[in-house]
Amino acid sequence: MKDESHIVGREDCVNKLLLQLIDEGDACANLTVISVFGEGAIGKTALVRSVCNRAEVKNHFDCCAWVRVGPKPNLVHLMVDLLKQLRVPKLRDVDSLDKEKLSEELLGVLMGCCYLIVLDDLCDLHLMDELMMVLADLRNGSRVIVTTRSPDIPSSIDPWYSRPLKLSPLDREQSEKLLEKCSPAFDMANPPRNLLPLKETILSKSNGSPAKILLLGGLLSTTTLDGRTKLANGLPHRPTLQDVVRLGVNDLPEGLKQCALYLTLFPKESEIPTRRLFRLWSAENLVSSALENGAEECFEILESRHMVEVARQKRDGSARSCRLPGSLYDVFYQMAENERFLKIYDCSIHDKKKFNALHIAIHRDIYGGGEANAQVNVPEAGQERSETNAQVEITPTEPHRRMSTSDNSMPCGIQQLCSYVSFNTMKLGTRAGEIAVLLKPLVSKRDSSLLWILDLEGVYKPSLPEELGTILPNLKYLGLRRTLLERLPKSVGILSRLKTLDMKYTNISDLPDSIWEAENLRHLYMTEVVLDVAAGHQLESKKSLNCNIQTIWGLVTHVNSPMLKVLHKLTGLRKLALTWRGPAASEATDNILNHFLNLKKLRSLRLRLERPSGEMGDMSRLKSLSNLYLNGYMGIRSLLESHIPPNLKVLTLSRSRLKEDPMGVLGKLKCLITLRLFAKSYDGLTLSVSKGTFPSLRALKLWKLEGLNKWTIQANAMACLADLEIKDCKQLRTIDGLEQIKTLEVITLVRVPDELEQSVRDMQPNGPIIAKVLVIEFDTHASNK
Repeated sequence: MKDESHIVGREDCVNKLLLQLIDEGDACANLTVISVFGEGAIGKTALVRSVCNRAEVKNHFDCCAWVRVGPKPNLVHLMVDLLKQLRVPKLRDVDSLDKEKLSEELLGVLMGCCYLIVLDDLCDLHLMDELMMVLADLRNGSRVIVTTRSPDIPSSIDPWYSRPLKLSPLDREQSEKLLEKCSPAFDMANPPRNLLPLKETILSKSNGSPAKILLLGGLLSTTTLDGRTKLANGLPHRPTLQDVVRLGVNDLPEGLKQCALYLTLFPKESEIPTRRLFRLWSAENLVSSALENGAEECFEILESRHMVEVARQKRDGSARSCRLPGSLYDVFYQMAENERFLKIYDCSIHDKKKFNALHIAIHRDIYGGGEANAQVNVPEAGQERSETNAQVEITPTEPHRRMSTSDNSMPCGIQQLCSYVSFNTMKLGTRAGEIAVLLKPLVSKRDSSLLWILDLEGVYKPSLPEELGTILPNLKYLGLRRTLLERLPKSVGILSRLKTLDMKYTNISDLPDSIWEAENLRHLYMTEVVLDVAAGHQLESKKSLNCNIQTIWGLVTHVNSPMLKVLHKLTGLRKLALTWRGPAASEATDNILNHFLNLKKLRSLRLRLERPSGEMGDMSRLKSLSNLYLNGYMGIRSLLESHIPPNLKVLTLSRSRLKEDPMGVLGKLKCLITLRLFAKSYDGLTLSVSKGTFPSLRALKLWKLEGLNKWTIQANAMACLADLEIKDCKQLRTIDGLEQIKTLEVITLVRVPDELEQSVRDMQPNGPIIAKVLVIEFDTHASNK
């Protein structure tokens, strides 16, 4: 995780939990339940997540799983979630199994490994009793962690082994340490005197609550002095967490406030891909589409106020996924529901006659009703308008909607929905029919909806009506990622307002020809889609192309593909992923990268060559390119400076078959943060890193460099390197100069010679500690104990 400020002041608790998890004594070999308990919003989940994310914990256990239980759990769904997360050699379609079969499957999986399972927010002892009956105990050190608010649960779960970890409010010293960590304004040796009263106000009104400290620190350090005083005076003497959350949310500008509340569409404590979140924000007009980095800037503001936290990072250091802290979720959602901004339904939505918000999300049924019996029941088209005063206003310049009604209880029908997002991802062996049934009134009455967002990511083969483009003419975002669909309704091609079409990780292999004429299309995600020749020639002959398209991901081309003649005209492209299926090197394929050199705004390029191509072109002209992935033989013995864009942050090479050491050229890249040399990227015997090179490199991965037998690192090289991973380099036995790199935090060695492993171990405990964590991985299902 990017930021572990949530556990500042809890270092003793972290060490105690670590000791209970990875204690290797004989007395600790039994399956053990470890309870972490304390009042709400005290930091239980954050503490456990931080510990479980540590490399030494992940390396200690063969497999790990995390499930959120909640107040009314469904044992069947919990077991399904566990099976999907555990390391299963051959996972069957567990969604359709009953309780007894799931128990057998789970027991069979756990019998073969040392496992760690986290049950977050446990409230029901009966469920724990049932689950413990199917958890295998091979006396191999497996662990179960339970987080709970109930002080009675820990002793009831495991009376023979009861060392529960109780989290109490932070004391004064711990609170001050956390405030200084989360708010740079207070993290000074001699802070301005006018900040001292504000600091005291935060500490006194937080009462040792980490969540309150983070929110108040983030809020008051991002406002003016007058604003700080006003906000601080607006709090009661002993504010609740709800008071603090509302204060922070109401201080946001309206658009940013809606961005924050929008996070509650996603299931509580779930990991939210920023890719998905940013596209939804944009489609909802919550962020300005005129600003190139509008969504990123909004996210950074919310992060600085501790209203959202980074869960995973991309290789360039930006956020890959995020999470709304569980302590904030309920308050955020209540605010959003009160304003009729959004509404969350489980499968019981199908018993409702109306939708009573403009944005709705369907979450998996967690209350025991089961998806198999779910039936969508919505009113006939037009009925909503005759029974309610609710109206939707749309202005031509800014298509923003609001509900105006004289009665707050008046519901909203399907015509008024702004967005429909489904997280109902269980398969149950049949196609998901809820969407088709939901839209059936529109189809039967030939009516249309104002719906902007239809996001079905992960829903199993949703049944989309052929009239989709006709009944949803205002659709801007169509999310079909991981749905396993095999075809699109042809009417999708007439969606003139469509901005994002995401069908990555589906079985869709072709597109309606008209999709390329959609002037508003900005992001197109696919998986191995071959452009039809007729459509390609039609595209090539068009006088005006959609030069505003920013993402084309997953396109397949070949030597005669008309798309190659079109690419250089799409000057608005920022992300491009292309697979080349052309013949071996020839005049027609020489300098294939020249097709991209006119794309001055290109930031990310992923090029996969299934066959050898011609020489690389001069890529140094691509000044904006920050992420480059080249997979395939480029027909060169060595890299030249002209081959590499100068401002790269992330570079990945695979199957490049370089014969000469590339480190001399790559080491000059001042912005390079991540370098990955994968299988057959380099066929040479030695690597040499010169003095002062790789000044910004933080992560280096060397995989399957089968000939590499010597690596030398000179002084003052790789001065920022924190993460080193060496995998399947079976001839590499020593690394000269590795001990000089003092910034290393994690070294991961996977299937390397014993000599290399021992030499790295020798640099650890007895000498200068060059890494916080040394991870040695062996064959599958083995662990370092």
